[in-house]
Amino acid sequence: MAGLVSTTYSTALFDICVEENKVDEFMNEMAFVNEVLNSNKGFFEILKTPRININEKKKIIDETFGSKINREIINFIKILVEKRRISYILEIASEFDRIACDYKRIVRADVYSSISLNDEQIKKLEKKLSEKSEKTVEVRNIVDKSLIGGLMIRFNDLVIDGTLKGKLEDLENSLNKIIV
Repeated sequence: MAGLVSTTYSTALFDICVEENKVDEFMNEMAFVNEVLNSNKGFFEILKTPRININEKKKIIDETFGSKINREIINFIKILVEKRRISYILEIASEFDRIACDYKRIVRADVYSSISLNDEQIKKLEKKLSEKSEKTVEVRNIVDKSLIGGLMIRFNDLVIDGTLKGKLEDLENSLNKIIV
């Protein structure tokens, strides 16, 4: 059910943003809404609870987002409240982002490393991955101290493991096959 709801509503929102030529704006604003709801669980619970009437929730939405995001997004959130679909907004935002990125030929890559990468390293990775995928790649660096060294890159359905941890695990598996 959640997949159908998120696909239906995110597609409808995407159609509006393409029609209005506001893809970038809607992407940024839905990311902002997603961030607000993820960082303020109490606020999100207020929007989801059936104990507060729909008109009160709409007022709260206007007061919270009124001057920060455009009217179409605010009205979209209000529709979700009216239809009692607000609990799906995080999935809808995620699916909307996926559709919009696909439309703009953007791929998001998670790069895991044992230390934080600097801006120059990230730009080089984005350039290399963009050339390989023939799409614009946006890199998000995630620090994972357990990797020891090297990088693990996840984008699309591809995982490139160039970490020392990964190489040691491969070596261990190879040795286990020889020994057994």
